[in-house]
This record gives sequence, C-alpha cells and structure tokens, in this order.
Amino acid sequence: MGILSTFEFGFQKRIANESIERYWKENVIVIRKSKFFLWTKVLIPFLFWTTILVVVLVLLIKHISTSWLLWSLIVLSCFLWIAPNIKTLQYFLDYEMDFIVVNPRSFIRYDQDGLFQRVSKTIDLKKIRSISVRKRGFWNSIFNNWSLLVVSEWWEAEQDEKLRAWEINFRNLYNPEAYSKQINEFLSKIFNE
Repeated sequence: MGILSTFEFGFQKRIANESIERYWKENVIVIRKSKFFLWTKVLIPFLFWTTILVVVLVLLIKHISTSWLLWSLIVLSCFLWIAPNIKTLQYFLDYEMDFIVVNPRSFIRYDQDGLFQRVSKTIDLKKIRSISVRKRGFWNSIFNNWSLLVVSEWWEAEQDEKLRAWEINFRNLYNPEAYSKQINEFLSKIFNE
C-alpha cells in the first residue's frame, strides 16, 4: 500500500472498466465534471498566474543587478505563485478524480478530497427517490453547465435515531438533463421488473 494509495489517476478509468465488464457498456453511465469547469477553474487561472509569474521574473531579471537580492526575489515570487494555485490544484483533482458511476444496481459517487482522502457513497438504485437538475447562474446557462441532485429514500441513523435521506449534489456537469433521463430509464426498468 503506497503513501498516495487514495490518489490514482487511472482510478476513474479502472472503476468504469470494471463496471462495464460486469454490466455491459449500455448498462453503465459514467458522469464527470464538464470541460467548462476545467477551463474556468483550472486552466484559465493557472495560465493567468503563470503569466504573472513570468512577467515578474522577467522584470526582476531585467531591473535588478544585485545577485543575492535577485535570487531572493525570484524565490519569493515562486512561493507567491504557489499560493493561488493551491486552490487550482484542488479544482484539478475535482475534475480528474470526482465522478459518478451508475449501473443497474447502484449509484456510486466518488469524491477525492485532496491527495490523501477519497470518499465514496453508494445508493442502491431501488432506494433513489428523486433525481433533479439544479440550474442557476448566468455563465452556467450559456454553457449548459448545471448540477445533478440525487436524493435517496429515508433511512434511520444509528447515533441519533432520526430519519435522514442521502443527498448527492454533483456540480458542474454538462447537460445533466441527459444524465437524469438515462438514470430515470434505469429506474423505470428496475421498477417494471
């Protein structure tokens, strides 16, 4: 077991292939974050801050002649570049490692929280009570980038013995209505059997 055993770039593909082998391709839905999310939360901010860093480094090299001061400012600039890109890294992990696999038996949500933690939630398809699409935001409406909300039936919690429902909100999907329709088709097949 490796240090980063919860961090594996091939994880999504491996899980999808295992589901496809078991249930056939037409019976498996893999839901990922949209390219709009990748561009707006990862690529554009990364390119912006990297451009700022390059400009600062060029100006430093051009205008500072003292060697120790120049190297000190270069190192400081690089450390300052890291700060805004920590959130960008988290968004990149969300894009690469957060996904949903729906098969004829279950709805499984995988969520990578940083390098050292992965959370998965599994809901039996028979226990899903509603699937809805949450729409809000100007840019999201232009790029058809919404959230898919799945609510399970009520279950009894062990600690406080209250009834609760699992709610899975998967944000930043391209055309989630199509996914909602596919999942509802799975549900109709299950309940008609």
